[in-house]
Amino acid sequence: MSLRFSKALPIYLLLITLAPLGACDRIESAAFDRAAQQQAAGDRTDWLDDGGLHLILCGTGTPLPDPDRAGPCTAVIAGGKFFLVDTGPGSWENVQLWRLPRARLSGVLLTHFHSDHIGELGEVITQSWIGGRTQPLKIYGPPGIENVVGGFQQAYARDGDYRVAHHGEAAMPRAGSQAIAQTIPVPADGSNVVVFDQDGVRITAFAVDHRPVVPAFGYRVDYNGRSVVISGDTAKSANLAIHAKNADIIVHEALAAHLIAQVVPRLKELGQDRLAKLAGDVIDYHATPVQAAETAKEAGARMLVLTHLVPSPANAIVRRQFMAGVSDAWDGEVILGEDGMHFTLPKESSEISREDL
Repeated sequence: MSLRFSKALPIYLLLITLAPLGACDRIESAAFDRAAQQQAAGDRTDWLDDGGLHLILCGTGTPLPDPDRAGPCTAVIAGGKFFLVDTGPGSWENVQLWRLPRARLSGVLLTHFHSDHIGELGEVITQSWIGGRTQPLKIYGPPGIENVVGGFQQAYARDGDYRVAHHGEAAMPRAGSQAIAQTIPVPADGSNVVVFDQDGVRITAFAVDHRPVVPAFGYRVDYNGRSVVISGDTAKSANLAIHAKNADIIVHEALAAHLIAQVVPRLKELGQDRLAKLAGDVIDYHATPVQAAETAKEAGARMLVLTHLVPSPANAIVRRQFMAGVSDAWDGEVILGEDGMHFTLPKESSEISREDL
C-alpha cells in the first residue's frame, strides 16, 4: 500500500461507515469516476511552450527513508523540452502524480553515479515509454554513463519484450523502451561543456567537488534570459560559483554538518562504531547550508533553493537548527526545498513565482 493511499484510507473508511445503506456503491463509483477522469485528462503540457522556465523539485531527500521526500531529482521544463536532473528513488512517482509531461521527456542529466541519484532510472525509462514517449531516451552523464545505462537496459529488457508482445508495436513502439548513453567529457579546469543547445534551451555541465567521486557535475540551464543551476552533490565549490554567475536560482544540496557531528559521538556511545564512521565521513564532501548561501552570494544569484537535505528537517525545531547562520552568510532569498515546489521564471521578467503541486 502506498503512503499516499494509506493516508487517505481512514477518510475513505469513515465515509463508508457513515454512508446510508445503498450509498456505498455510489461513493465508490464516484471515486473511480474521478480517478478515471484524472487519468483521461492526461499529462499537463502547458508549461512546455509558455515561454517561461519552470523548475520542479521532484525529490529533495537522501538515502535515508523519509515518507515526505523522494530521492534527489529536479525537473526543468522550457522551450518544449523536459529534463530531469538525477533520478532518486521514489521521484518518478511524483512526476506521475503531478502529471508532468512524461511523453515529452527529452532527457535525463545525471550528476554522478551514487545510488541515491540513479536508483529510479529504470522506472524513468520504462514509465515515460508507457506514458507515450516513442523515441529512445538520452541519458547524459560523466564518463561511465555507458555502463550505468547498459545495466538498466539489460535489467529491464524482458519487461520491454513482454509489453511489446502484449500490447503490440503500434501501442508500445519498441524504440521507446530504449535509452542511449550520452557521455559528457570532463570539462577542462574552470571551463564547461555544452550538453544541449536547441530551440533556445542551452544546458552546460561543469565540474564540482565531490571527491572521491570523480568526476561529478553540476548543470546550468539557460532559456529566454532566465537561468537555473543545479549543484549535484558537492562540497563548497568555487567552480560552481563561477558557473552560477547571476543565475536566477541555484538549487544547491545541503548537509547540516553541525547536526550530523552531534550524532557521531552518540553512535559511538551506543557501540555503533561503523555507523559513526559512515556518518562522520559524509561531512567532508557535502556543502553546509551556510556554505551554499556563501556560494549564492559569490555567484550573485537571485534565489537559493536548498535540496538533498541531510538530516531531513522534519519539524520546526530541526528546520531552525538546519538554517542556523544562513541569513548571516547571505541576505538573499533562501528556500528550504520540499517535494512538489514549482518555480516559474517568466520570459522578459525578473519575477520568480512559486506554488506547491
